[in-house]
Amino acid sequence: MKQPSNNERANPSKIKLISLISFMFGFADAFLVYVLSSYFKEVFGTENVSFFYLVSFSIVLIALFYLHDLVRRVGKTMLLFLLFIVAIMTNATLILFDPSWFTIVVLMIHLVVSNLIWVNLDIILESFSEDGKSGRIRGLFLTIVNSGWLLAPILSTRILSQSGYAGLFFAGLVMYSCILVVALLGLRRVNQRFKEKITPGQILKKIRRKKDILHIYSIAFVIEFFYAVMIVYTPLYLLELGFGWDDIGIMFTAMLVPFVLIQYPLGVLADKRLGEKEMLIFFLVIMIVSTAWLPFIVSGGLWMWSFALFMTRVGAAGMDILRDSYFYKRVSSQDVDIIAFFRTARPVANISAASVVGVSLLFIPLSAVFFVAAGVLFLGLVPAFLLVDNASEREMNGFIAQGEG
Repeated sequence: MKQPSNNERANPSKIKLISLISFMFGFADAFLVYVLSSYFKEVFGTENVSFFYLVSFSIVLIALFYLHDLVRRVGKTMLLFLLFIVAIMTNATLILFDPSWFTIVVLMIHLVVSNLIWVNLDIILESFSEDGKSGRIRGLFLTIVNSGWLLAPILSTRILSQSGYAGLFFAGLVMYSCILVVALLGLRRVNQRFKEKITPGQILKKIRRKKDILHIYSIAFVIEFFYAVMIVYTPLYLLELGFGWDDIGIMFTAMLVPFVLIQYPLGVLADKRLGEKEMLIFFLVIMIVSTAWLPFIVSGGLWMWSFALFMTRVGAAGMDILRDSYFYKRVSSQDVDIIAFFRTARPVANISAASVVGVSLLFIPLSAVFFVAAGVLFLGLVPAFLLVDNASEREMNGFIAQGEG
């Protein structure tokens, strides 16, 4: 057991503000994320849309290695404002043009920007957090964020079926504009910068010495690989099975319920009683089994698919909060380089998924991509067993009592 000691104090009012901004952004982001693959399919004319994600997340990966330098130059919150302005501009552009190669490029810019916004919000939240309470803070934060994600799919798919993509992008324009106003009002006086300049090579050298960070990074990678496969190919597969967008919206709303129900309690449990390691392994096994089950539901109806997808997200919701709880107990708000590196797990996983699945679909049916995702998740058991667990408050109190005795 290990409990790092980074002396930080929580700022509840700022945590609430960042949670509100993240809730609004999660709602806006989820409006698009589950329908993007169908948009790309309309332009490309094929279900194999991996190339788009490969290019987009390659750009995200490069950008994250220079995120520390961007924060050093303009500050955390100023960078956030600029990213939201770009998101507003991309949505405005997408309203004006029909699906084409030009709008694909604009969507690539939007996807890059949205990923950088999430990382930037992470960095700002860490500035106001306390390491010993990471499970509770991150659990509440993720619950609030995922409440936005829970509400969005059923609304976005309904707008798509009634108003087309232009209706979705108009909704995005309105939402991003509102988020920018809230962010400007609440964060205009908070703009921390850094004096130290760190190169990508120095970041990698620093990370190589932190085995615990490498192990939790590996776990983050397999989770993000799962998301990369599921977000892109589940809608396409369900459409192939004959489901309409209204049915898919209901399924996706049902599958996201675990993110709202279990993440805060698990964060509290990790902080106070168990630590993260054993629970990470438990929820990873749930993800593996439930994902491998999906290709066998050939004749399942709406509620069978809703339940199956719900079970995959029970595992994913547990992994999300426990991964973040473990990681943020081992870094401080000054570790922008390490936080940015940790969040490269998403673009690296998306690049890997786009490459692996893109090639695999030349030889396997669409349903088999779920086996690919389950196989990668299975590999995550190795770093999960190698983790050095964080000590919970109960364990720390026990150590103190033994020392006094």
